[in-house]
Amino acid sequence: MGGFFQIPGLPGWVIVSTMLSGCALRHEGEAGSAVPASRSGSFLKEPGVARLPVSGVRFVDSGESIRSEMLGLVREARHSILLGTFLLNDGPESREILDALVAKAAAGVEVRVIGDGSSRFVKEPEAFEYLEERGVATAEFNPVKGWRLFIPNRLLERDHRKFWIVDGRTVFLGGANLSDSSLVPAEQGGNRDLMVRLESPAAARFLTETFRRTWEESASRHPFKSPLLSEGTGREGDADFWFFNQENVHGRGSASKRMFEGLFGAARETVWLIEPYAFTNAEILGQLREMTERGVEVNLVLSSQARAPRFRYASYYGISDLLQAGVRVWVYDSEVSPLHYKCALVDDRLAFVGSANLNYRSYHLSRELNVVFDDPASVREVKRVVDSVRSDCREVFLEEGKHYRSIPFATWWLIMQAAG
Repeated sequence: MGGFFQIPGLPGWVIVSTMLSGCALRHEGEAGSAVPASRSGSFLKEPGVARLPVSGVRFVDSGESIRSEMLGLVREARHSILLGTFLLNDGPESREILDALVAKAAAGVEVRVIGDGSSRFVKEPEAFEYLEERGVATAEFNPVKGWRLFIPNRLLERDHRKFWIVDGRTVFLGGANLSDSSLVPAEQGGNRDLMVRLESPAAARFLTETFRRTWEESASRHPFKSPLLSEGTGREGDADFWFFNQENVHGRGSASKRMFEGLFGAARETVWLIEPYAFTNAEILGQLREMTERGVEVNLVLSSQARAPRFRYASYYGISDLLQAGVRVWVYDSEVSPLHYKCALVDDRLAFVGSANLNYRSYHLSRELNVVFDDPASVREVKRVVDSVRSDCREVFLEEGKHYRSIPFATWWLIMQAAG
């Protein structure tokens, strides 16, 4: 899911007015290493950015495949499982994974799970108590209660990251939550989603540190216990990936914004953005227009399906603005499956996969985790995903875009700038 507020009638206008009145991170490993300019443009030394060696890269696409991979990770674990997820829910599909985590903890594996507080406000029951009652240590990031309700910038901060760290060397990250919407097969109404699995002691150390800091900030009955990390430098790898970890949203800068700026700055010919929750604003439109004005063909794919109509309304309101900025807009026209991929393909030579949407929230309000890569084999996998989406898309033109410039669409576009 892209949004946090799931309560009908929430006073979104108050949230937006707060936003309108209105990320410094610690370096880890080879933090801030610049991507060679000849390959990927303008990534600069930034807090929260780490260039790390990886091997055994594998992409896992949607529903049953993601569920099977999660179960496999649990089965393989020998020492520790650290799991951070935006939605931590207990549904028919996710229950099997929850029970596997319980069994692993009972067998002596260190299992810790962080879920965002917004897990309590979706249709599926949350799973914090289910796990705690069965011996799995959990932490709830930024519970939606108490004093936080009176400090809007704290209330709005969400941890939108989705990542696993297993035995201090295996990392699994992307857009899929531990929630049925991410685990049901697409043909049965589940999200089309994308995760990437890789082996990297260096990346595991980098992410274990952010996991620890988040755990210590969150509501939990359990003090953090450092898991066993894999030995060695972790410098051996088949490729280097650039990790963009947006953790401190109250600091200066934005790792997600820097990532998109780098990708867009690297573009020379064609960009494909698969972003289900693209809520336009002046900042984002300016970045896209800069590309089109220098001759880059920019393609943005939206979804005809959404978990709640407000996501579609907020995205479609901006179609006219996108078209006038020179962007080609496409709609993935599935009858049942929401598009939940968060990925981009630049000139068939550079790509990203992660949790960030193309909206104000992912730039400035939510914790996000993304990887950027120019490894040819990995880029081909993202191209495969993009091609599979393109085959089910139709292009949208200005006449249709103008139909979405109505009060309901405008209202949700404004509310979702901060709430989505």
